[in-house]
Amino acid sequence: MKALVLTAGKGRRLMPLTSNRSKAMLMIAGQPVLQYIIESLKENDIHELVVVVGHGREEIIDYFDMGADQDISIRYVIQHEQKGVEHAILSAYNDLENEEEFLLVNGDVLVEPDMVTRTLNNHNTMNADVTMLVTLVSNPQQFGTVKIGRNGVVERLVEKGGPDRYVSNYAVAGVSVFKTEILELLEKYGTMEKTIEKMIETNKTVAAAVWEKEWAEFTWPWDILKANQIVLDRKLRGYGSFIAESAEIHKNVVLEGPVFIDEGSIIRPGTTIRGPVHIGKRVYVGNNSLVREYSSLSDGVHIGYSVELRNSMVFERVNIGRMTYLADSIVGSDTCIEAGAQLWNWRPSGETLYLTDGDEKIRVPLTKMGAMIGDHVIIGVNTSIYPATRIGEGTIIDPGCVINRDIPERSKVSHVQTITVEPLELEK
Repeated sequence: MKALVLTAGKGRRLMPLTSNRSKAMLMIAGQPVLQYIIESLKENDIHELVVVVGHGREEIIDYFDMGADQDISIRYVIQHEQKGVEHAILSAYNDLENEEEFLLVNGDVLVEPDMVTRTLNNHNTMNADVTMLVTLVSNPQQFGTVKIGRNGVVERLVEKGGPDRYVSNYAVAGVSVFKTEILELLEKYGTMEKTIEKMIETNKTVAAAVWEKEWAEFTWPWDILKANQIVLDRKLRGYGSFIAESAEIHKNVVLEGPVFIDEGSIIRPGTTIRGPVHIGKRVYVGNNSLVREYSSLSDGVHIGYSVELRNSMVFERVNIGRMTYLADSIVGSDTCIEAGAQLWNWRPSGETLYLTDGDEKIRVPLTKMGAMIGDHVIIGVNTSIYPATRIGEGTIIDPGCVINRDIPERSKVSHVQTITVEPLELEK
């Protein structure tokens, strides 16, 4: 069986983290989302992949090549215009038409092996024409949903479409199996919703496999933090720590809870690391720093003296200057955060946090949410950034700025300082 993996979307709601990369290349605990998908497929003995690429395709192809290093075979199909899931599936028509059936995986879902196993087993047990993995969610308006009847048979599929357009709390969880006849039907009817409706009307078996464990689809920045927590819990909790032989951990470093520290990393004296924490290759953590729960530092990150990180994700080759505070934030690759910067994650008044999305304000479903910083950003000394703020890629922020709104990509941010000097009146 071949797997069709969809990675072409732009991920607008995840900007600036997806300005240059596909959602499938977001780094979760040291490796891209697509790597987790590949590992899950391999564990289910699926080694042939058709990957639909579009936005950010250069990084995907450069990282995975044709799959030989992963013991898989990858065939890339370019979707030049992102016209939806149906168009993406049909763009791979020629690569799938000779298959009896195929597995579909959305590249913006954190997939683990059991998700694939459960979908395949359910498909075979029910001798289904279509099997969709589904999971219970509290916000069904943000997902495609299904109405499930007796014996796990799908009675209706409603695609994502707004606050009043869902049929249950069962969301489609990004893993499905299709008999290949779906391609002709999809070409005929245009939408997955209409195609499934017609299949049900003609007594085709459309089945649902239920996933009851934690699950993450990458729609909003907080989904990335959630995925990171899921991976760190599964990777470290109950398994203990891993510290590479070539890592240099000073004897005065305190390790609390499970940690993963990869090759060539250096942890300087006085630092405390409270797991679960992931530290990649060649990471430097300076003296007297505090790296707290659910932080992930990708390869080549450099952290200066007395830095505190909490529940934050730092992508490759980021430099964080001394005495900086970083909480509930995500930092893109090759960014420099200079000394004394403060990335706030809550407002002292306790007011609700909102994320700006075009002309809309989206309520953040967390009590704490820090900044989302793009690639190649420079944040000057002693800069403060308000919660739930986006800093676009390539932006330069002068020292001492207070950032209380989103900053577009490739901006220069400065402030005018007024200094008043007056003579003191001396007491007579």
